[in-house]
Amino acid sequence: MSARRPVTVALVEASFGLSGSTLSLCTLVKRLDLARFAPRIVVSRVEQETYARSRLDGAIPISRITPRRGLKGTRWARRGGLRARVAAVLDLFLVTLPYALALRRFIRRQGIELVHHNNGFDVATVVLCRVLGIPLIAYQRGSEWNSWLVRRLAPHATHYIANSEATRQDLLALGISGHQISVVFPPVDLADFRPESGAPGVSATAAPDPERAAFGVGPETLSFGIVGQLQEWKGQRVFLRAAQHVIAARPDARAWVIGSAPAGGEAYAHELRTLARELGIADRVVFTGFVTDVPGFIRLLDVVVHASTYPEPFGRVIVEAMLVGRPVVASDAGGPREIIAPERTGLLVPPGDERAMARAILRLLGDGALRARLADAARIEAVQRFSAEQHARQVEEIYDATLGHGILAVAAGCSGLPAPSSRGGRP
Repeated sequence: MSARRPVTVALVEASFGLSGSTLSLCTLVKRLDLARFAPRIVVSRVEQETYARSRLDGAIPISRITPRRGLKGTRWARRGGLRARVAAVLDLFLVTLPYALALRRFIRRQGIELVHHNNGFDVATVVLCRVLGIPLIAYQRGSEWNSWLVRRLAPHATHYIANSEATRQDLLALGISGHQISVVFPPVDLADFRPESGAPGVSATAAPDPERAAFGVGPETLSFGIVGQLQEWKGQRVFLRAAQHVIAARPDARAWVIGSAPAGGEAYAHELRTLARELGIADRVVFTGFVTDVPGFIRLLDVVVHASTYPEPFGRVIVEAMLVGRPVVASDAGGPREIIAPERTGLLVPPGDERAMARAILRLLGDGALRARLADAARIEAVQRFSAEQHARQVEEIYDATLGHGILAVAAGCSGLPAPSSRGGRP
C-alpha cells in the first residue's frame, strides 16, 4: 500500500505590513512535516514576501495577493451606527469580492486541499472555502470586527486556533462553539533568541548584535525600551510619559522606541517625536526606526516595556524578551496575563498608568539582582511553553483532525500548555 501523498495547504498571510504574524507563519512552515503537508504560501505585501523567501526553503512556493484596504478600520466607520453598516457593505464589493476571486484562482491552480488563514476570520476566505468545499482553519490573533455579517459567517470556518485564552473568549462572544476553538500560543524560533553572545549553547558564528554606541549611548548606560510597530494602541505615548518620570529620577538612563510605523501611520510616528520634545526628554530617547534584528535590539535593553492600552491578544515581544533574558514590565490585560507570572517572571502594571509603569521600570533599573532573577525564571518558562516544535506538532494535530485523518489531541478550548503559576490571586 503506497504512502499517502502530502496534503496541499494554503497558508494565507493577509496582514498589512511585516509583523509577528508573518514571523509566526514562517516559523511554523519551517517545522511542518513536509512528508505529510505541502505548504503553499500567500502573502499580501512585498516586505512579507521578501522576509518569507529569506527564511524558507526556496522550493516552497510563495505568491502575493494584495487585498485593498477596507473602510471598516477608518475613524469614520468606527463611529458605529449607520456609518459602520455602510462601510461593511462597501467593503463587501470593494475589498472582499476582488480578493476572493484572486484567492479562488490561486486555490484552483495549486490544488489546495486545506486553507490555513493566518490572520483570523476573513469574510472572503470563509465564503470561498464554503463554496469550494475546502476545510478552513483560521488562526485568530485578536478580537474580531463584531458586525452582523461576521457573527453570521464566523461559525462556518471549520476550526479556529486562538493565540490566547483572551482571544478564545472573543471568539465565543461571536457565537462560535467552543468545540471549534483550540488555543495554541504563537511559536518562537528559540535559535533566534539566544540570551547573550558567548553564553552557553550560543553559536560562535551568530551574527553580531547592534551596538549602543551606534545610537550615541554608552555601553554602561542603563536602557529601557518599547519594541514593536508604532501604533496608537501599542501605547508608545504612555511609554514616553512614563519615561519622563523615569529620567527625572535617573537622568543617566536612556529610553528606546524600537520600531517603525506601518504604511499610512507616519503621522503618529511624527507625533511621538514631538511628544518627546514637549516632555523635555528628546535628548534621552532613541528612536531607531525599522529594525530587522529584533533579538539584537532587545539585547541592547536592560528592561523591556510592553505598554498596550488595549488588551493585547498575545504579546509576542514579551516572549521574545523572556527568551533573550530581559525582564519585562507589561500591561496587565489580555495575553500578557497568560504569559507573565507577576513577581516571578515579570512585572504587570495597569494599562495606561504611566506612573505605575515608571515605578516598575525604576524598581528594575535600581535592582540588578531582581532583573537577573526575573529574567532567569522567565527564560526557563518561555523555552518550555513557546517552542516552535511544540507549536508545529499541535497545529499538525489540528490539520489531521480537520481533514478526518486523526483525533484532536490538542483539546478544543485548551492550549495543552501549562499556564504561568504564582498568579497573585488573579482569576
